[in-house]
Amino acid sequence: MAYLTKGGVNVIVVDWGPLAKYPCYFTAFFNLWQVGTCTSRMLLGLAAKFQLSMSSVHAVGFSLGAHVAALASQELLLLTGERLGRITGLDPALPLFATLYDSWKLDADDADFVDVMHTNVGVFGKIEATGHTDFFVNGGSVQPACTGHYNVPLCSHLLAPVYFAESVMSEVGFWAVPCPNIWHYIMGWCSMENADDKEKVLMGENCNQYTRGIYVVDTSATPPYALGKLKHPA
Repeated sequence: MAYLTKGGVNVIVVDWGPLAKYPCYFTAFFNLWQVGTCTSRMLLGLAAKFQLSMSSVHAVGFSLGAHVAALASQELLLLTGERLGRITGLDPALPLFATLYDSWKLDADDADFVDVMHTNVGVFGKIEATGHTDFFVNGGSVQPACTGHYNVPLCSHLLAPVYFAESVMSEVGFWAVPCPNIWHYIMGWCSMENADDKEKVLMGENCNQYTRGIYVVDTSATPPYALGKLKHPA
């Protein structure tokens, strides 16, 4: 809805709900390859009819959907030699994806630019850095907005697409700072207040596609979640 509200883009939604019905996670997992293949074929049909270039396609995938986008791009590369221009992975699913086989999951080779948002690492979302640029939101595991929720991990996982949707329309933006690893963040060595403005980058829709590395970003506990480009303390 955020894209449709903003306008200026064509939006395609892949609805594979019948192949991913709760609580059959294993069924959804095994259907990923079929969904990825069908998505690639759909994009090839659009390319043939409307001269669509794969490099202009930005796939946004949440949880299992992040891996679907990767599989579709891998299939396109195999068939045409061209992969997707950008994949944004929103807390890519962890269960059954703890594997050394990159072809089974989203990784930096799956698009010209892969940016990843982590909101529930270690439970529903993958732990390790996965793309060219990885953003660990509020430490990447528990989101402040989920305090008191009956299922904090699930709530935190589900906030990834909420943050991204807000980034499409936000006037202040989700600004992030570089951080070598999550332990530096826990120790307070990667903070917005102490970072130079030149180090800060935007997370989400307006992320610069030349951005590389691991970043951390803080949010508000209530909507709107974006805090903007916080200034140095006086």
